[in-house]
Amino acid sequence: MVFSSPIFLFWFLPMVLFSYYVVAKQYRNYVLLFFSLLFYGWGEGKMLTVMLLSALIIYFIGLLLEKTNNQSHRKRILFVGISAILLLLIYCKYANFFIDNYNFASTTLGFNPVIWDKIVLPLGVSFYTLHGMSYIIDVYRGHSVPQKNPMKLALYISFFPQLIAGPIIRYKDVDKQIEDRKIDVELFVSGIKRFIIGLAKKVLIANMLGRITEFVFKMPVNELNGYWSWLALISIGVQLYFDFSGYSDMAIGMGRMFGFRFLENFNYPLISQSMKEFWTRWHISLSTWFRDYVYYPLGGNKKGKLRMHLNLWIVFLLNGMWHGASWSFVIFGCYHGFLLTFERLGFSKVLQWLPRPFRSIYVFFGYAIGDILFSIDNYHHAFAFYKSLFNFTTPDPYSRIHLYLTYEWYFVFIIGIILSMPTAEFLFGKVSNLKIKNILEYSILIVLFILMAGELANSSYNPFIYFRF
Repeated sequence: MVFSSPIFLFWFLPMVLFSYYVVAKQYRNYVLLFFSLLFYGWGEGKMLTVMLLSALIIYFIGLLLEKTNNQSHRKRILFVGISAILLLLIYCKYANFFIDNYNFASTTLGFNPVIWDKIVLPLGVSFYTLHGMSYIIDVYRGHSVPQKNPMKLALYISFFPQLIAGPIIRYKDVDKQIEDRKIDVELFVSGIKRFIIGLAKKVLIANMLGRITEFVFKMPVNELNGYWSWLALISIGVQLYFDFSGYSDMAIGMGRMFGFRFLENFNYPLISQSMKEFWTRWHISLSTWFRDYVYYPLGGNKKGKLRMHLNLWIVFLLNGMWHGASWSFVIFGCYHGFLLTFERLGFSKVLQWLPRPFRSIYVFFGYAIGDILFSIDNYHHAFAFYKSLFNFTTPDPYSRIHLYLTYEWYFVFIIGIILSMPTAEFLFGKVSNLKIKNILEYSILIVLFILMAGELANSSYNPFIYFRF
C-alpha cells in the first residue's frame, strides 16, 4: 500500500484519522501502532516478523544499556545490539547480492554454484534499521532515556507515515511527542496542506516524468540516442527530486495530522552551489544520520586530510549500499564520494569564481548523472546509457517514445524545473494581503486535489521507487 494509491487515500488514511480522534487520548498511540502494523502487513505479512524482531532486540538492548554501569560491558552490549540488527539487514537485503556474486565467481572458475532461494526484501528495512541503530547509540551516549513501554518503542519503529520512505526520525526528536502531544486545528490543517503538496509532487509531476525515463531506460542499447538520453537525464533529475521530496512532504503532513512535528528533509537541493551544499539540502535526515553516526565517530576532519577523504568515501560507499544491493549502488556511492573529494581538493575554489547559474547547472548534472546509477540496476546498461549521451545520430521519428512526449509532458517538465526552485515561495511572498493569500492558497490546493483524483482514476502508472530500500 503506497501513499499515492486510492485505497490508502480514500480508505486507509480516513479510517486511521477517524479511529485516532474518536478514542480517548491515552489509547491513541495504540491506535497508531495497530494501523501501522496493518499498513506494513498489508503487503508484507510474512516480513512483519522481521520488523517486530528488530524492534524487540532494540527494546531489550536499550534496557540493558540503562541497567549496566560498567563502561566496558556497555560497549559490549552496544556492539551486540548493533551487530544483531545489522545482521538482520545484511541477511534480508544483501544476502542475494553476495550469493549472486559468489556464484558468478565460482562458475567462472569452474566450481559449482550455491543453490539459493531468493530472499524477498522486507519493505522499509533500511529505514527502520537506521531508526533502531540511532536509538541504541543515543541511549548508549546518554542522549536518550530508554523507552520502558515496548508498545511505544514499537510505534517509533513502525509508525506508518515514515516507515517506508522516511524521513529518518531519531527517537530523541520524538520521544516527548510519543508520550504527550498537543493537537490543534492549525497544526492539523497545515498537515493536510503539506500532504496535498507532497501528493501533487508525486502524482502530477514525478509520475508524469517517470513515463519517459522508464521508457528510455528500458530501450535496447542499440536504440539509445543522444536526444532521448539527454532528455531522460534531465527528466530523472527532476523526477527523483519530486518523488523523494513528495513522499517526505506526505510523511511530514500526516505526522502533523496526528500531532507529530517531523524535521524537514529537503530544502531545494537543486539550487545548491556545490555538491557539498547539495548533501546538506537533499535527504537531510539521511545525510545527518551518516554524519553523526559514521563520519564523526570515524574522526571526521580532525585526523588529517587523508583520513578525512577516506572517511568521506566510507560514508558515501555505505550511503550507496544503503540505497540498494547492487554494483550500481556501490558505484553510485563512490561517485558521490569522488565529487566531494574533488571539491575539497580545490575545485570548490574554482566554483566560487563561476556565476551562480553555472554552479547550479554543475550541481544538477553532477546529481543527475549519479541518478542513472540509482535508476538502472544493471551497471553495464547504465554505462551504455552514458555512452549514448554522445550518440548524435538522428532520432527515430517512428519511435514509440513519441506516444509519451505530449504537450502535457513538456508542460509538466517545464513546471517541474521551475518548482524545483523556491519560485512558489517567492511569488506567495509578494502577496501582502493575508485574505487574498489564503484564498489563492486554498484554491490552488483544491485544484491540485481534483487533478490528482482524476489522474489516479485514469492512470494505472504509479511506480513505487522505495521498494529497494
